[in-house]
Amino acid sequence: MERRDQSEEESVKGNKGFQRGVTVDKKGSYSFRFQNLDIWKKAVEIGMELFDIADELDRRHLYRFAEQLRAAGLSMSNNIAEGSGSYSKKEFNQF
Repeated sequence: MERRDQSEEESVKGNKGFQRGVTVDKKGSYSFRFQNLDIWKKAVEIGMELFDIADELDRRHLYRFAEQLRAAGLSMSNNIAEGSGSYSKKEFNQF
């Protein structure tokens, strides 16, 4: 296990392209594949709207509904991000 973690770290440092959805530009900044997906951007927008609605539900003391909306808002973008780290295109499409 220790060897794998070490080799994965080295491959990300020396990355010149796709490595589990992570790329490194010339300045050393990391970029993730999901950040360029329109569907991920839309999921973030919808999530923000759900958080606004949840805030209103909190003011009405509907805490359980607010909690569920926040979880749903995070789940959409997180699932897309998780899928973008897949090794294969087939696995990525499942997300």
